[in-house]
Amino acid sequence: MPEQYAIGVDFGGTKVLAGVVNLESGRLAGTGKKKTRQLQSEDDVVGRLVSVIDESLAEAGINADKLVGIGIGAAGQVNRAKGVLIYAANIGVRDLPLAQPLSEHYGLPCVLGNDVETATLAEMNFGAGRKSDNFVCVFVGTGIGSGIVHDGQLLRGATGCAGEIGHICLYPYGRICGCGSLGCLEAYASRTAIAKQIVGELQRGSDSIIRDKIDMTKGILRSKALADAVDAGDELVTSAVKQAAEFLGLGLASVMNFYNPQRIVLGGGVIEALDMYFQIASKQAKQRALRVAAKRIEIVKAELGDYAGIIGAALMLKDKAS
Repeated sequence: MPEQYAIGVDFGGTKVLAGVVNLESGRLAGTGKKKTRQLQSEDDVVGRLVSVIDESLAEAGINADKLVGIGIGAAGQVNRAKGVLIYAANIGVRDLPLAQPLSEHYGLPCVLGNDVETATLAEMNFGAGRKSDNFVCVFVGTGIGSGIVHDGQLLRGATGCAGEIGHICLYPYGRICGCGSLGCLEAYASRTAIAKQIVGELQRGSDSIIRDKIDMTKGILRSKALADAVDAGDELVTSAVKQAAEFLGLGLASVMNFYNPQRIVLGGGVIEALDMYFQIASKQAKQRALRVAAKRIEIVKAELGDYAGIIGAALMLKDKAS
C-alpha cells in the first residue's frame, strides 16, 4: 500500500502550525508556521490557515490532491459535526466555520477537533501515552487544556467538551478568566496568568530583567523569555512561575482523585521551556492528591513537542485512509 498523508493544522492562541503527516509513522514531510495575533475576521482566519497549509505543502513537495484530507485542532470548544469553532477565548472568535471553507478551497475532506484532543491523540499513538490505556494529557501554554484517554479511546463527554481542566474553579470569586468565569485554574497557572502577574508587579515598581521582553499592555510573554529569566535568577519571574506551578499541581491532584489515571502527560510551551514548573507541579500534585491515587501515578513530559497538535489533527483522517 502506498504511503498515506494528511494535512494537520494546530490553530492556537499565539500561532498556527501546519504539517504534512505520514499517517502510519507520524513523521512530518513538511511544516509551516504563522502567528495567530491580529486576526480580525473569518476571511483573515481562513486566509492565515491557507497560507500556512500552502507553506507546509511546498516544503513537503506534495500536491494537495495526493492527500487523504485536512484535520484541524483548534484552541476552544468545537462542533465536530458542523466543523465550527464555537468559542475560543484565547483567540477571540465565536461561531467560526473552519472545515467547510478549507474543504472547498482544497477539494479535500476536512475535520475539526479541539487542539488538546488532537495533541492527546498524537501522544497516545506516537508519544508519551504509548502503553497506557488510561491517562490524561495536560497542555500549558496561552491557556490550559487536557485530553482524556479511557480504555485506549479518547473520552469526549456528553457534549464533546470533556477535559476542560483549565476551567476547574479554584476560587469562586477569584481572578477573571478568559472564558468569562471567575477563579479558573487557567487564570492562575497558564503562561497568560504568569505574564499578568509579572505585569502587575512591574507596574507596582518591582524590578525584573524581563521588563523589555513583555508586552505591558497585553501581557504577552514567550515561554523562552520566562525560562531565560529563571535561569538568570530573576526573583520576580521565578516567584511567579513557582506560584503558577503550585496552582497547576492543585488542578492535577483533583484530576488524580476524580479519574485515578495511570499516567498524566504534561506538555505545552511552558512545560517544555521550564523544567522547574514541571517539577513543582508534579510534586504538588502528588502531595495534594489522596494517597492511593498518588501512589502509582506516573507524571511524565509529552514527547512530541510543538508537533503533537498537527500530528494528532492529521490522525483524525486515518479512518478515511483505510
